[in-house]
Amino acid sequence: AAPAERLAHVMASSQAMKAQMGQLKSLMPTDFPSLGIPWLMQAGAMLYGRARVAEKLPVVANVVISNVPGPQVPLYLAGARMLTNYPTSIAVHGLALNVTVQTYDQSLDIGLMACGEALPETAELAAYVEMAFMEFQALAVAEAEPAPAVKKAPARKVPAKKTVAKKAAAKRTPKAA
Repeated sequence: AAPAERLAHVMASSQAMKAQMGQLKSLMPTDFPSLGIPWLMQAGAMLYGRARVAEKLPVVANVVISNVPGPQVPLYLAGARMLTNYPTSIAVHGLALNVTVQTYDQSLDIGLMACGEALPETAELAAYVEMAFMEFQALAVAEAEPAPAVKKAPARKVPAKKTVAKKAAAKRTPKAA
């Protein structure tokens, strides 16, 4: 499909998923004490692995795509500017591919983490993602450029009406003798 059609499809499916996830937000607990989260997550992951839960439950999804907003200004460490960002995430058991999209200082970075057994062609997929991104970028640039101005035909000049200056009739007054 043409880039414009693909982009319209991506936007429609993204909006549908955001609407669906918006309905689930009220079910997700968000008031955990932040100090206990790392220990809770670690304990949960260990239990998940030891109990072999992943082998007993059906896989819910084999691809996860996340969009993480990043800083829109350059970051520095010891005076050195961070040039780029490499988004990473984890391909957990049962997950074939994790795609993380993150912004940084006016750029968009995409990271792919894949299970080598499930997706041995990860480098090839990365090349296709880059090509598609460049097509979308060219489409955005083309849509942002103003349409060329339509030149109007020069207006026809209407000749000015010629007026003949009339001399005002001088009043003659009789001369006294």
